Amino acid sequence: MRLRVVAWPEVTTPGYLWSRGLEMYRDIKREHTPGATGLLALAFLLFGVRAATLKAFALAGPLVAHVAILRETRRFSPLVRALASFFFLALFYAADGNAVWPTVLMSALTIPIASALSRRRIVRAGLLLGIAILLKQTAAYALALTAIALVFRRRPRDAARLFLAGSLPYFAALAVFAAAGAGADMLRWTLVVPFTVDVPMGLVAPSLGALASVVLPFLPLAVEAARERPGEWDVSSRDLLLVSAGLTLICYPRFDMMQTVAGLPALAVGAARLMSRSPRRLAFWARAFVATVLLSRAAVLAIGGSFDGRVLFWNEEPAFNALVDRLRTMPAGPVHSKLWGNVLARAGRLPPGRLWVHPWFEWFFPVDRVGERIGQAAARPGTIVVSYRGGEPGGLPVGPYEIRVVGPPGPHAP
Repeated sequence: MRLRVVAWPEVTTPGYLWSRGLEMYRDIKREHTPGATGLLALAFLLFGVRAATLKAFALAGPLVAHVAILRETRRFSPLVRALASFFFLALFYAADGNAVWPTVLMSALTIPIASALSRRRIVRAGLLLGIAILLKQTAAYALALTAIALVFRRRPRDAARLFLAGSLPYFAALAVFAAAGAGADMLRWTLVVPFTVDVPMGLVAPSLGALASVVLPFLPLAVEAARERPGEWDVSSRDLLLVSAGLTLICYPRFDMMQTVAGLPALAVGAARLMSRSPRRLAFWARAFVATVLLSRAAVLAIGGSFDGRVLFWNEEPAFNALVDRLRTMPAGPVHSKLWGNVLARAGRLPPGRLWVHPWFEWFFPVDRVGERIGQAAARPGTIVVSYRGGEPGGLPVGPYEIRVVGPPGPHAP
């Protein structure tokens, strides 16, 4: 756990390849909706493929979320506002909210969604939820939970409007991909593949400690929502609780702390409200609870944190960095990587056949014959193959890795 920008290759590599002209879903095979990848590709196009771009990208979501928290807590005392801000930051970074990940961006949408619901701007709330779904499909949990809540509030028409508006961003993106000739590919990879391909990484039951670290911070907002009087706040605490719960459900079925960060801004606002409640005894205990959670999460950060502001690439180590540096010096040619890492993006290379799927996600290889097609393209002379050392002749060892060039020795040889 580090206070660094963590560049996960599942997001950064597709974003890099998309910025280099490969088409999402047609050439880049990925089972997630295109929002986060497309935004990162746009950032790479505008600002270049560099560490500073990744830092800014990872900070954008939480920065906007924090501005929204400050706006919603502006009527409270400086102490309460500071506690709420640090509560959000400690929870966010302790859950690896500094990663380049869809839910990190999604945190900027939490308070605006709740605000639209409270003001009965149903279409706007639905569109914002639809944007969240474009960042990650499982944000549909929040859309479904909110629609169900509206039905229980005896507002079935609003529930239907919310659901229709929440579906619009996906179908608008589908129309764009269809115009680019990849509409069927998007439907297959974002709707069919997630429900038909057997992924070994299925349901993961969290430990009691991990579950408590997610559930306990909800307590101030839940108490505040129970005590709230009708019309007391412009943005209802109950709507904040509803949206934050829905966005936290994104962690199901594969529990991962960084998938729980989208709802945290609402928890910070709820904590600030409860810390300002009468009687004073309630406010005191609320502040004590928030301070306890804050300090415990801050302690986790202090023990495992690195406060140097670097970009941490997955698998970053001296040998891996040496491998990337060696690839940068080699003549132009496609790189077929069998490693888990940001090899292509960091080396400035493209995959063989201009076709990519995560090299370790073998369960996706049969879809669109992608594994077979990549294998055929990787066998063409001049392809640079990067893998762990396997003792095959003609390879250039780089630590535990090796570089081989397909075909007879020639100008491409390392």
